[in-house]
Amino acid sequence: MKGTVVSTWIKTCRKQYSDSVVNEALEVAGFNANTTFSPLEDVEDNRVYKLFSTIASKVNVDEAKLWRYIGKDNIVTFQQDYPGFFNHETLYHFLKSMNDVHSIVMKRFKGAKPPTLDLVPISSREAVFTYRSDRGMFEYFRGLLEGAASYFKEEINIQVLEQKDGELKLKLTFQKDIQYKKSFFMNKLFSFGFIKNVHVKISILTAVLVAIYMDVLFAFTDVDNSRALTAAALFGGSLICVYFASKILYRPYKEVIKEINNFSQRDYSVLAKIETRDQFEEIFDAINTYKTNIRKDFVGFKGMVDEMNTFSKSLSNIAFNMSNTSDEISDVVEQLATAAASQAEETESSIYTLNDNVNQINNLASEEQTNKGELESSVSKIENSYQEVKVTATEINKLLESFKQVQENGVNLKTKAEQITEIVAMVSSISGQTNLLALNASIEAARAGEAGKGFAVVADEVRNLSEETNDAVDKIKHNLSEFVLEIQRLVEDVDSQYKILVTENNSLGKAVSASSSANSNISTVADKMIETSRKLENESEAMTNVFQNIESLAAIAEENSASAQQVSANVTDYTVQIKNITDSISSFKNITTEFKEEISKYKI
Repeated sequence: MKGTVVSTWIKTCRKQYSDSVVNEALEVAGFNANTTFSPLEDVEDNRVYKLFSTIASKVNVDEAKLWRYIGKDNIVTFQQDYPGFFNHETLYHFLKSMNDVHSIVMKRFKGAKPPTLDLVPISSREAVFTYRSDRGMFEYFRGLLEGAASYFKEEINIQVLEQKDGELKLKLTFQKDIQYKKSFFMNKLFSFGFIKNVHVKISILTAVLVAIYMDVLFAFTDVDNSRALTAAALFGGSLICVYFASKILYRPYKEVIKEINNFSQRDYSVLAKIETRDQFEEIFDAINTYKTNIRKDFVGFKGMVDEMNTFSKSLSNIAFNMSNTSDEISDVVEQLATAAASQAEETESSIYTLNDNVNQINNLASEEQTNKGELESSVSKIENSYQEVKVTATEINKLLESFKQVQENGVNLKTKAEQITEIVAMVSSISGQTNLLALNASIEAARAGEAGKGFAVVADEVRNLSEETNDAVDKIKHNLSEFVLEIQRLVEDVDSQYKILVTENNSLGKAVSASSSANSNISTVADKMIETSRKLENESEAMTNVFQNIESLAAIAEENSASAQQVSANVTDYTVQIKNITDSISSFKNITTEFKEEISKYKI
């Protein structure tokens, strides 16, 4: 099947049912939901049948009913696309032309196999319509009949005479007469079944009339008595017989003239027929053949005019859209030309600005390179200082440990001094006791008299020694007390300095730790600054390349500006040409409209 017919059927189903139903059916039949069928595309019959059987199943409608609806609705679509084919007086004349329409379709669409439609009148209002098609789409055909009857506002009675594979015969009864037929008895009578020459018929009829006339004449007159009168009567009677014979047998001539007058009225619609069995019938058959050929030609003409009119409308719409588009393009191109010129100027200005920026970046990169060296030197010095501070902190820790030892020694010395003081106190106590004993000894010696003098001397010496010892002990005790106090002060001073040294050492430790962290951060920052310096140098090189590219773009922008101006001029010319084409299409459309009006005057 041709794509144009399938596309029309699908449009009908989309209009009657939902798009979703049709789309699902298309996919079931193996088509894409958005498939567009081209007019010349051949579509497999089986897939088409599958498509519409699926639609019927989804909407719960009998498939035969669906095809009949499609056929009925397609008449409306065909009338919109090919109104010339519907320019007939009656439904019969429209159906009669369908076979000619299909012949035209076969010429237009290579490979098309439309059905054969034969409409044969059997009476003034009855005809046998035979539909032949290998596809056997009988319900679709009956839907077309119903749609055509509805369009021409006629009621027809349809009777199925025969239905078999690929063929359907219907008897159609129309409301209006479908043919004009007239039979001429005298012409048929004097043909005797084989005479078809009207001149022979006139001769025979004349002879018969003359014979009758003479028979009547001789029956009522005496020929011997009036020869002259008889001769005159015979002559006059023969003339009269010839006249009436010619008048009788030339009656079909009026029908021929009537048909010829119909030609002058551009009326080819009525298919008349006469039965005379002579030249008049042959002339009438020739006229009918001519009318049939004319109808076929005009069916083609009307189809061509409809297509030309449709084409001119489409072309006019295209030209109108092209005109609007060309105007828009012209505006855009003009804006583009202006923008290109402005861009060229701005690009040139940007080049100068960018050049300055590139130079500044290059200078900055050079300065960064210098700063990079200084920064690396500073970082090295900071690292050395950090190491020296770290060594100092270590030495202070060692000194702190020595100081702690001194503190401990001072405490031990104080303890020893205190112990010596205790010993001195003990010696002082012993000296006091010795002095007391010496005193007691002196007393006892005095009591003893002479015997005790020597002992008294010793006791005095011992007492003197005890007093001296006591004096010495007092001095030692006094000096030792002062020494202990000095040691106490020294220990306290050492302890105070030790605590201060511990505090400062802690502060120095924190400072060393902070210095270590700061040194690490400074190293990190220095590395980042060095990396930034390197990136800045790379960016400087990249900016230099960009500058060179922008210089190239500036040259291209100038070329684009010139090209845009040239294109603008060309588009302006193109717009003028499009408008000329639009005017020509309008003229062509007017011509096709006039031609269509002229053709519509012919009744076929």
